[in-house]
Amino acid sequence: MKSVKKITILGVGFMGGSLARALKKKFPSILVIGYARSKASYGKLIKLKIVDKLERSLAKAVVDSDIIILASPVLSIIEHFKKIAPHLKENAIVIDLGSSKEVIERAAEKHLPKKASFVGCHPLCGSDKSGAQFFNPDLYKGSICLITSAGGKGAKTIKEMWEKLGSKAVFINSRQHDKMLSATSHLTHLISFSLTDFVPKNYLKFAAASLKDLTRISNSPANVWADIFLSNKKNVLNDLDKFVKTLVNFGQLIKKGKREDIVDYINHINKKHRTITHLAKQKL
Repeated sequence: MKSVKKITILGVGFMGGSLARALKKKFPSILVIGYARSKASYGKLIKLKIVDKLERSLAKAVVDSDIIILASPVLSIIEHFKKIAPHLKENAIVIDLGSSKEVIERAAEKHLPKKASFVGCHPLCGSDKSGAQFFNPDLYKGSICLITSAGGKGAKTIKEMWEKLGSKAVFINSRQHDKMLSATSHLTHLISFSLTDFVPKNYLKFAAASLKDLTRISNSPANVWADIFLSNKKNVLNDLDKFVKTLVNFGQLIKKGKREDIVDYINHINKKHRTITHLAKQKL
């Protein structure tokens, strides 16, 4: 990171804003630039003082930047590739924080110039909250960041950046990433959104803690998740079919009425859940 003097963040929301503050905290000498597309977001971000400098011009925001971070929804990331391409300097590193990787990697290869390098990144952290006002400079500490462009020229620099911020960098190919995240994150959100829609509105005032736990992430931003579902559609729909079969099989156990079979199945699930909680508690 010694050669990095300027970093630009496009998409200074919760994830981008948190990363901006984390970078300033760890690398105070690096100039962190933000981009505000609208007058309203410009005024809001100026008051929050998240970045060193805020630009309304995309060209001015990225010119001479060593690292450009795209922290917007997936389809917006793809559009940004096209817009920033003419303004990138020699050896600039472009990274993204998107939750789907195959479609983003293909777009980067198509639209970014050869003089720049692309490194796909997905930090496995976040919140159901959205907006720069919720920024957390310690968001990335203790998290895993999946990097899907191990062969890229800038991969070593980006790996170092994440590790300096307290994340564990793990290299993975984009196809494997999208299959894995479909099952562990994308389907999870689809289920949470659907469950919230399923429960009758007049029941909600009697909602138990279990419903609140299961539907917490259904407050996640619609524009972000519409892009994720569409960009990873094949995997999400495949996993949804498998999940529906799992629900049907569980329903069949209840229908048959054999208590011991239901107990055995839930015990099996309890054991699997203990593995999940154990892994979650492990320090990186």
